[in-house]
Amino acid sequence: MTYSKPLLGSLMAGVCGAALVASPAIADKMPEEKSLSGVQYELIGRDDLYTYKALPQYNQAPFLDALVAAGKLPPVNERLPKEPVVFKTGAMVDGLGEYGGVFRHVIGGRPEGFNWLAGQHQGWGGINMAVQECLVRQGPRWQIKSEEQSGPLPNLAKSWEWNSDMTELTMHLIEGAKWSDGDPFDTQDIAFWYNDNVEDTNVASRITAGGFGGGAKLEVIDDYTFKFIFPSAQSNTLIEGLAYIQGCPGPSHILKDKHPKYNSAASYDDYLNAMPSDNVPIPVMGAWVPVEHRPDEIVIMRRNPYYWKVDEAGNQLPYINEMHFKLTTWDDRTTQAVAGTGDFSNMENPGNFVEALKQSQDPSAPVSAKFGPRTLAWRIELNYAANMAASDYDKELRNLFRNLDFRKAMSHAIDRDAVGQALARGPFAYPYMGGFASGSPYYKASATFYTPFDQASAAEILAGLGLKDTDGNGVLNLPGTGDDLVIDMVYKAQRNDDRKQVDAVTSQLAEVGIRVLPKSVDETSFDPMRNSGDFTAILQRANFILPTRETCGNLPVSDICPAFHLTGAEGRDMLPFEAELADLVTKFNATDDAAAQAGYADRMQTILSENIYNVGLVQIPAALLVNKRVKNAHPGTPVFMYEWAEDSVIRERLWVPADQQISELLPNTVAEY
Repeated sequence: MTYSKPLLGSLMAGVCGAALVASPAIADKMPEEKSLSGVQYELIGRDDLYTYKALPQYNQAPFLDALVAAGKLPPVNERLPKEPVVFKTGAMVDGLGEYGGVFRHVIGGRPEGFNWLAGQHQGWGGINMAVQECLVRQGPRWQIKSEEQSGPLPNLAKSWEWNSDMTELTMHLIEGAKWSDGDPFDTQDIAFWYNDNVEDTNVASRITAGGFGGGAKLEVIDDYTFKFIFPSAQSNTLIEGLAYIQGCPGPSHILKDKHPKYNSAASYDDYLNAMPSDNVPIPVMGAWVPVEHRPDEIVIMRRNPYYWKVDEAGNQLPYINEMHFKLTTWDDRTTQAVAGTGDFSNMENPGNFVEALKQSQDPSAPVSAKFGPRTLAWRIELNYAANMAASDYDKELRNLFRNLDFRKAMSHAIDRDAVGQALARGPFAYPYMGGFASGSPYYKASATFYTPFDQASAAEILAGLGLKDTDGNGVLNLPGTGDDLVIDMVYKAQRNDDRKQVDAVTSQLAEVGIRVLPKSVDETSFDPMRNSGDFTAILQRANFILPTRETCGNLPVSDICPAFHLTGAEGRDMLPFEAELADLVTKFNATDDAAAQAGYADRMQTILSENIYNVGLVQIPAALLVNKRVKNAHPGTPVFMYEWAEDSVIRERLWVPADQQISELLPNTVAEY
């Protein structure tokens, strides 16, 4: 019987305590990993990227001149804040841009709605980030020198400071910025976001009630200054939780009257759907405003004339007037980017890797492709909430999931090399054992427990658990009910890569007597289903790169985190190691000591992989595809690091030479409210 454990090296200095004792040596270690990334780029300082300051004069997209002259818009200097964000020319690989043209996205998602305060998504693939602006920003951090990695970059919050004991965080908003309909952005929006959404348990906010800093209270000081007051000492790391997708205020002047707290006739369902996807335009702080949504066809966005960022010449951003999101499939995103009919793709679908690479190597190809580190991983999430089971069968199955030996048997039964080859022929896939993806700055192979493919060991473990095929149909029977061991496994219908892995896993687990019933769910229904805990098992992508990013989806930090182990009416029966995981998150957030944080992350990785919290499958690199006509797409931009590439590439700085611009569908227009 093969149970694999790593040899943990000495933990980083600054970490102490009995909980951080190294594990014993093992025979099986993570296989050697070969990187496909050949990217080279020059890192810069934080202050080299952008600053906040007033400029002597400002310019605007030429077609706006007529709207100003007609009295439909104020002059550009009146639309901009007191000190706008100023992007520095030296950090732009192609320099100052030209106005005009279209940027074409292709995505497989569909807009759920525009009330992101209540947890709705706008279709993923870049729409979210085009409309939402957050208090701080993570994406561009990939370009910052390591010695200046002191936390997230400023954004709507231009600066902040702590009191001496780190229990109060005072933040200063950019002054005079406006929503795309001209309404002022100020602390009224902050108070509504935090008090009436984050802290309202009836609202499915991206930050859970009581989850920010252990239950921070908000104090508004003036129109542009506010303070978080925490029940215990915090660290600078906490501020990362105020970046996308968590810390993004919404238009309180639109939503407040639709909230049950302020409108007795409204329900929370009414509030959730207060800005439906088919009712555009809606006010945004982002660079582009959604002005038309043709379901299953396209979302058209036009430039925000009140956008609060400029270049060093005073040109109001964005440079590009119009953005398209063609609503097709995720595979089609890569196909169209390679063909030149799309301008951008996070090439995350391994089935397209070989052909896309082949075509992009042609000097006449319209697109360039650059691979980054392995930051995309897949896993199986098993539901551990036995006290929330709907039937005796579900309860017995969930109790079986809670048994580490059963999870070990599942892990041993999966041939990850075969799963990887089912995704893409070639050297792209690497085994994933859960925890951080190998492209994470916090990943360490020596802290990762590896369970190799060994179906003989899997069968022996299952037999030891009393699981036998008592009726001779090839499927093991549960000892308690005598029913077949059948796992309903949910996956996203639009994700062809998920389906391929479900198919592979279904076949492999059947070989040890575990029957899997695949169940596809539409992407717009997937998150509500998962968040409700109404599932047996899920196969999906694991986006775990930083301890402070997607924390709720990965670690037990609140009653509704993670979705595969919710707290029911009778409480939550924690697995033996979950309390330590929660404690490590607290310790990680409570220090600014990088060495200590690395040690806590190592321990997280060990616990997650040793206990097979999720059954990891494979991890792959991804490539960023950008049409060659698009300028300022910085070489080396990772598909996913501190944030997805749609944010990391800084789309408001992208531009296209006038002679290569594509005709706009809605020229010379802005959103009308």
